Amino acid sequence: MENLLSVRDLVIEITGDSGRSCVLDRVSFDVKAGEILGIVGESGCGKSIMGLSLLGLLPRGGRVVCGSAHFDGKDLYALDEKELDEVRGKDIAMVFQDAPAGLDPVYTVGDQLLESIFAHESMTRTAAKARARELLETVGLPDATIMKKYPHTLSGGQRQRVMIAMALSCRPKLLIADEPTTALDVTIQAQIMELLRRLQKKEGMSIILITHDIGLVAQMTDRVLVMYAGQTVESAPTDALFANPAHPYTKALLRAVPHADGVDEQLQGIPGSVPERYGELRGCRFAGRCPHADENCGQPQEMQSVPTSEAQHTARCCKLKEEV
Repeated sequence: MENLLSVRDLVIEITGDSGRSCVLDRVSFDVKAGEILGIVGESGCGKSIMGLSLLGLLPRGGRVVCGSAHFDGKDLYALDEKELDEVRGKDIAMVFQDAPAGLDPVYTVGDQLLESIFAHESMTRTAAKARARELLETVGLPDATIMKKYPHTLSGGQRQRVMIAMALSCRPKLLIADEPTTALDVTIQAQIMELLRRLQKKEGMSIILITHDIGLVAQMTDRVLVMYAGQTVESAPTDALFANPAHPYTKALLRAVPHADGVDEQLQGIPGSVPERYGELRGCRFAGRCPHADENCGQPQEMQSVPTSEAQHTARCCKLKEEV
């Protein structure tokens, strides 16, 4: 399969009250057509910032310092605002983790869906309304009265389904799902993820699933990108990563996940916390929390092939040839 999106050497800085900090450092990855890529890591590792940058939605003070993101033949970071508007919402759409913040409280669900459709499609209002009702049925909201309701009258699961309907309104080639089940109960989470899986197969679109839930990644994705402190620390096909995790951080994440057969198993948390101003660290950013760290970990670490796995499996660790 060809790459639909190729991100190379992406560096993002944010300038705030405490000065300028590097929040994403030389991140590279690909998303193939029809593929689901999972991006996993603790809060603050740069997952969401990366997704927002692809759509030109960085927060105030944020900027792409260098790097490229080639999508369908275009470098997204080289487009001006007008050119980006032609891609944003049409070819690339995003489902945000905070549905209430993503929906306007003063407009009905129908009005917001129609606005999304009219932004990129040329059709009559009657045809657009039919398309909006079809979208709501597709995401499991067949009740015709939903179109006339305001977001605050809907449940959390219904609001999230409306957000997905809006994202799918122009049949995007790539959907960025940023923590799409945050704040939902377990049953609704499962329904939302099953919905995304079904829509992905039906539409043939690619998905970037951004999450801190590594169990969800195991169920949903084809490949995984593990991030820590603004860097990619491991990249592999999903099966290979779970069968043979290489980076100490990935192993620690897996040990912190409960298993169905581990009745008496004690979960192991990761000691310590993500370092502050990690962009200034020269060596391994996980070294302060890693039980295997030594003086070699103070040197710059590069992504390299995992010798005990397939060629597409890489990790950022100087101890890949050792048993750690």
